[in-house]
Amino acid sequence: MVTLRESKISAHHNYLVNDLLTPSFLVGDPNARNAFYFLAHIVLPGENTPRISARLMDEKGDLLLELDLNRLGENPGKCTYHPLQGGFRIVHSSEEPLLELLTQNFPRGHLTRIKARLFDENGDLRMEPLGESIQVHGEATLVLDTPFTPSGR
Repeated sequence: MVTLRESKISAHHNYLVNDLLTPSFLVGDPNARNAFYFLAHIVLPGENTPRISARLMDEKGDLLLELDLNRLGENPGKCTYHPLQGGFRIVHSSEEPLLELLTQNFPRGHLTRIKARLFDENGDLRMEPLGESIQVHGEATLVLDTPFTPSGR
């Protein structure tokens, strides 16, 4: 039996998730005060910089860092932001890379690849590298048709 997977792609910018292209995705719940989430926002035409909002936890479920549109917020893990050609890297105080985004530009669009091994508030693995892609575990919204703004903003 053949299992079909459908990918809804943008003509402008996509992320590579579960070996499929998607214009935006959400893992976790950004509206839950102390819970893990990872939101890769839609990149609108005329822009080429992906924006990430997230609440990142360690393997024990303790908060490491909050990101709001690529800006560091609450940061008990003492993580640092390092700009890269075509993206950025977030490094934990232990010098271990926590998150890396790299965007490749093509004549007709952009593709962002994410490298991360991320855990939720229970210490469960939610995202990990899969070749050139990121593998998402558990419930997620792998296609957002419109820009998403968490409540309270």
